[in-house]
Amino acid sequence: MAAFQVDLRGMVDLLSRNLYSGPRVYVRELLQNTVDAIAARRALDPGCPAEVTLTVADGGLTCHDTGVGLTLEEAGELLSTIGTSSKRDELGLARGDYLGQFGIGMLSCFMVSSEILVRSRSARAPDSPTVTWTGSTDGTYEVRALDPGDPTSLDHPGTSVTLTGLPGEPWLESATVRALVDEFGSLLPVEVQVRSGGGTLTRHARQAAPWELTRQEQEDWCREHLGVDPFDVIDLKVPAAGLRGIAVVVTAAHPTAGAHHTAYVRRMLVSRHAEGLAPEWAYFVRVVADASHLRLTASREQLVDDDLRCHTQEAVGQAVRAWLERLARTDPGGFAEFMAAHAVGLRSVAVSDGAMLELVVSYAPMETTLGPRTLSQLASSGQRVRFTRTVDQYRALADVAAAQGIVLVNAGYAYEEEVVSAFLARADLLGARADIALVDPGELLEAFTPCSPAEEAQALDVLVLASQAIDPQDCEVVMRRFEPTSLPALYLPDPDLAGLVAVRVSHPAASGVWSQVLGVADPLAGTRVPRLVLNRANPLIVRLVTAGADDAVVVQMLRGLYIQCLLQGRQTLGPRERSWAAETLGALLDAALPGPQP
Repeated sequence: MAAFQVDLRGMVDLLSRNLYSGPRVYVRELLQNTVDAIAARRALDPGCPAEVTLTVADGGLTCHDTGVGLTLEEAGELLSTIGTSSKRDELGLARGDYLGQFGIGMLSCFMVSSEILVRSRSARAPDSPTVTWTGSTDGTYEVRALDPGDPTSLDHPGTSVTLTGLPGEPWLESATVRALVDEFGSLLPVEVQVRSGGGTLTRHARQAAPWELTRQEQEDWCREHLGVDPFDVIDLKVPAAGLRGIAVVVTAAHPTAGAHHTAYVRRMLVSRHAEGLAPEWAYFVRVVADASHLRLTASREQLVDDDLRCHTQEAVGQAVRAWLERLARTDPGGFAEFMAAHAVGLRSVAVSDGAMLELVVSYAPMETTLGPRTLSQLASSGQRVRFTRTVDQYRALADVAAAQGIVLVNAGYAYEEEVVSAFLARADLLGARADIALVDPGELLEAFTPCSPAEEAQALDVLVLASQAIDPQDCEVVMRRFEPTSLPALYLPDPDLAGLVAVRVSHPAASGVWSQVLGVADPLAGTRVPRLVLNRANPLIVRLVTAGADDAVVVQMLRGLYIQCLLQGRQTLGPRERSWAAETLGALLDAALPGPQP
């Protein structure tokens, strides 16, 4: 009896706490070792059987394969590769060859077993003896060759691994073993059987992969295994990585959600939470794929972050981008449905991701006075394009801007203003013809037709009363002609009105040191006050100017128009404006009701 050259108890603790996600992986390690062994034997004998049998009995488990087997020398070196390779992971555990993988795989079994018995017969020579390797958690092991007549000798090449379960060990129960075999090995290209008490036999593996199914079968598979009703399924092929798979487009996903990709390597499940298979901007796809050439970490539970994985990620991103472009060209209805589900998420990613920004500005339409248009279309149109920061400002200015030949864009929804700003910062996307900027009320005012000198003289009294009715510091009242003539007045707020209002409120409320800080410079100096533009082309304004009405009536009308414009633009009403609104409504009711006032 010999002792391990490693601290086995410490190694098992290291494996369970740092390398593997939990004891359940022992089934995957056993299956992986059998598949590797069968592949190695088929390199010698292509016609050899490819069979794996797991037998659950007496609280233990025996896994037998028809693989290449081990020689006496290989069995003696079973654990010697741990920590010796120049190609190590962060724990110093390497899987540089079959023996190294087999050794680490065997160690994983100590998480569920107090003793491991390996019986193996090599296929490299017809007269190879059966060798046994027995290891225990107390740190001892024994390697020996069995006599040809020993009843426990194997009749054919292959390996049997017997685990002696720990007391009350649930991981070696037949139902658990079957479930784990199905999870990790459902796609394996070998025959896998599980036997248990009472002669129960179940067959596993050799199932068709999702990328080998018809489209309808793929959709059914997604519902059953991913729990989603796919919007679409994208076929994936990356020859350099030996990758085949699908990218499932989902309707419910958030850009900050973690990766939920399902990765297989040589048809063995690696992880259902694999990282790096798709770019971060493609948060709306779930990749399910098998790759022959992608490298695994020592735990075989994640993909190694190397150049090949980066290439694979880029290739998957190109496939998703091509799908988006094709959908936008050939299925506008489907693309609109996709955008309705993911517009906010796509724009949030586009703010900081150049690749997604290119997609969004090219294919994601925004609300404009011309109808839905992409930013690329607007930039190449050669028209004067202005965007608003709020939905309410867009609604208030849309008709007026359109009448002046200005294309107005609603950038008031989540991340739209940020996307527009990012687009304006990209000269390569913007183009030479682009004329896009934040809407400037002064620009709109300049586009209106000035009143004639006679009209200005006629309106002088009304404008003087307007300066008395409405504080010029809050709003300047002017008169112009503009379309549509059905609109009697238009309120033009400063683009930074919300900030100006906040500052104006904070100054009177400040005291002490804060008053001194805020008073260092007047934050309102040089800013333009909002304007209330009376439309001289509107019949109501014409009557207001020409009727010679009593001053009190004119003041009431001006304040009523002001309140109406504020409400249309969803502007906040202060105490004074609310009082005016009540007075105006009261005056209307008094005029409408018969009889003397009380």
